[in-house]
Amino acid sequence: MSRRIWVSTTAFHHSGGPTVRDNIEKARSLIDVAALYRSDIVCLPETFACVNVPHSLAEEVAEPVPGPITEMAMDSARKHSVNVICPLLEKRGNRVYNSAVVIDRQGQVVGIYEKVHPVTTSFDFTEFEHGVTPGQEPKVFDLDFGRIGVMICFDILWGRQWSQLAEMGAEIVFWASAYDGGFHLRALVWDNHYYVVSAVQSSHAGIVDMTGEVLAETESPQAVIGMEINLEKKLFHTDFNGSQIPAIREKYGRDVTIRRCHKEGVMTVESNRPGLSIEDLMAEFDLELIPDYVARHERAEVFTRAGKKPEPQPPRRVKEQWAADY
Repeated sequence: MSRRIWVSTTAFHHSGGPTVRDNIEKARSLIDVAALYRSDIVCLPETFACVNVPHSLAEEVAEPVPGPITEMAMDSARKHSVNVICPLLEKRGNRVYNSAVVIDRQGQVVGIYEKVHPVTTSFDFTEFEHGVTPGQEPKVFDLDFGRIGVMICFDILWGRQWSQLAEMGAEIVFWASAYDGGFHLRALVWDNHYYVVSAVQSSHAGIVDMTGEVLAETESPQAVIGMEINLEKKLFHTDFNGSQIPAIREKYGRDVTIRRCHKEGVMTVESNRPGLSIEDLMAEFDLELIPDYVARHERAEVFTRAGKKPEPQPPRRVKEQWAADY
């Protein structure tokens, strides 16, 4: 199966309403536009059905799953054979959650992420988002093209949870939000080495590369963007890895794309050849991911701090740490 996928995302530009039904139909039309790209996945903004809908308590506009909001997303997923991330205020028993429902191409619910950190809406911190209950933990979801994570709006301030998603194997994290996020999103991408796709009630939904570069972004009046990304791609420090660039280029040429970020001392390597995975390239050229390189340093530092010589670690085939020209 190809690991090049088309991701689409959406912005509401603060418009919508005056009813939940109006917003549901607006979201349906945005999915229809994303389908023109033959998208593999499309993300809608945080609680999009409530935009500009008058209410004082979350429960007034909350609904169960399934319900009219998710039924629209399920129908659209089946119609267009596209995975859909459908955020909503979810009524579950006597509680309301700020949730994101992950729906597969067949219109089936894969799982639900409940926003772990809803923002306070009272000065004394006795209420969150007019009656929302916080979720418990980050989650990942396996779709037909790979593993994704989901975060929602105020979750952006808890960097450890974004790192947990990386540790859980997320290749893309979708961030559904009321606002744009800006540089903060790029910083989280840089720390965690995965793609991030934002969908917003505001104006600038975006697709961010694992180097922190914004690859695409909505601008008013544009409400939908989409582009192809390559999941056979990873980020490496250039220490010990950069010296392998000539050998990779000599063997694979255009079948492998290498991009150097000289200021940051990192590089991305991606496979363009069907059947050649990034894991294959890592094994063939002894490429080591940044978390593994950091962990090797930390193991050695324990001995040095104690005044002992570090125990030798399993050697890498690559002996040249730095290269003058690559």
